[in-house]
Amino acid sequence: MIAQLQAEVIQGPLEHERFGKALVVRPTVETVRAHRFPSQAVVVTAVARRLIELSREGEKIQSVVVVAGSQDPTCHPEFHEISENIRELQNKHFPRAKLYLVSDVPHLELAQTRHALSFYDQPNVRLEAGTQKVFCALTGEKPQVFKDVVGLLPRLGNERLIVQASFVRGKIDNSKETEVRAWIRHLTSIKPAGVRITTPAKPKDKQRRPITKTRMSEIAELVTSKTGIPVEVVS
Repeated sequence: MIAQLQAEVIQGPLEHERFGKALVVRPTVETVRAHRFPSQAVVVTAVARRLIELSREGEKIQSVVVVAGSQDPTCHPEFHEISENIRELQNKHFPRAKLYLVSDVPHLELAQTRHALSFYDQPNVRLEAGTQKVFCALTGEKPQVFKDVVGLLPRLGNERLIVQASFVRGKIDNSKETEVRAWIRHLTSIKPAGVRITTPAKPKDKQRRPITKTRMSEIAELVTSKTGIPVEVVS
């Protein structure tokens, strides 16, 4: 059972569109017990075994990427310990590789979780709403999560942080001018190293449809003019 769980925790190496040849780690896959995650020992052992195997086989990887399983990776109660151990293992076996975090709904209320982001070469955090109402509509999360994200991200002082945002229109719309300007005010406080914006290729549902390329360009230009932060537009 543990071997099967470890196989679910680790994926790859696979070709990632952003991070090259990557080993993907999912610390929050669900165990047979509902709403329970694999322990730190299970996750770290799985990563260690796979990295050792790849090293012995002469494989080359460019990155280790920590992503969500059933929930955001920052929801794992041992996220700090997992991040620290993966950093040490990656440095030992693949010192030229980079360690990335992809967090769609970061839970930053714990100081140790915020500190864990410092282990990553590039934490990628999703924030695509300027207001609490739109954030909750997009994510299904409680208002306190939004307050934590916009209140605590500026305190990280992480010069490698990337903010990701996917813009949609429809019943749920985060591309309106007032919403975008509120979002940009948060970026001004957070001071990320960069911003990456995109829109779905196809409608997700009747409530959320892609925005136009013109609107994407307008948002990117507004971010740059107001903050000076570099923006990558992914179409």
